[in-house]
Amino acid sequence: MIDLKILTWEVVMDRTSLQILRAVWKKPLDVWELVIMQDNDIKNTYETLNSLKDKGLIEYSKNKIKITEKGIDELIKENAIPYIDTKCEYCRGKIYDPKNFKEILDVFKEIFANRPMETTEFDQGVVSEENSVRRLEFVYERGDLEGREIFFLGDDDLTSIVFALSKMPKRVVVFDVDRRIIEYIKEVSKKYNLNIEAYEYNASNKLDEKFVNKFDTFLTDPVETVKGMRLFLSRCVQSLKGKGAAGYFGLSHFESSLKKWYEIERDLLEMNLVITDMLRDFNEYLLVGERILHEGYYVVEKSPVEVLPPTISWYRSTFIRVELIDTAKPKIVESVSWDRSLYFDDETYVVRP
Repeated sequence: MIDLKILTWEVVMDRTSLQILRAVWKKPLDVWELVIMQDNDIKNTYETLNSLKDKGLIEYSKNKIKITEKGIDELIKENAIPYIDTKCEYCRGKIYDPKNFKEILDVFKEIFANRPMETTEFDQGVVSEENSVRRLEFVYERGDLEGREIFFLGDDDLTSIVFALSKMPKRVVVFDVDRRIIEYIKEVSKKYNLNIEAYEYNASNKLDEKFVNKFDTFLTDPVETVKGMRLFLSRCVQSLKGKGAAGYFGLSHFESSLKKWYEIERDLLEMNLVITDMLRDFNEYLLVGERILHEGYYVVEKSPVEVLPPTISWYRSTFIRVELIDTAKPKIVESVSWDRSLYFDDETYVVRP
């Protein structure tokens, strides 16, 4: 006989629904506050919100999502409670304290303040100065910094400068498609006597042989399409010297469903890369203020409720470390000719179409 209670739970109270309902049970939330309290991609989150509203479990009030009495009753039936924030009050789950490298942080804040501003043309989104220092600390802890030759593919948030300021890497090389970024990094490197090489480079082009098998560590923050991830990670793994070399990259759940995660993880394994560490929501991007409302992003245009300018760093990604267990096997070696689809797929909600 079918257990109707279990059937109802599976249909109505899937994990995303549970996460949304317990979050808004605590207090009404706007879109920016809510998306960081659940695990689904934005597209499916919006679909879930409308489904919950149709079932009478939530309601919309201007820019807020509120729970109804019916929604509370459903949660009580399943022994749920209003959301409790269990993260460490000090580090907010980031683990690493940027004050450990306070001198670097202080210098970098001045450098970061004068950076070229990010542009949607190249799907740029920067993390804070503290976030970049936390990246340094994680890479340092894992033993991938001191005396290492480090390859950056894309660096709009200038993390390469933080690494060079530490004076620990043997060599830091940066590739970016944005000429403004490259010129600024060169300017800073000269001013502060840093060991950074910076090159204008489009990842669609074949990697020059003089950079193949030359590096111990890579860092990249690829566009969140399967094609984009495959391309960036292929260029990066091709740069590595061999077994034991490591890499770091960001991947969110906001624009990447679990199916996309599966495809990316499969690519990693086929390249002979294994995941050793994952720091959830480690990267927080500075996508705040009025500007985000006028970029044509689907996160705004397809929102089921009114959207006001975000005041929190809502867009976050997991920081992932991978290690090469054998000879690198990049999925893409030759140059490719790809259009805007490199940046955009049906889950892309924070990239200009």
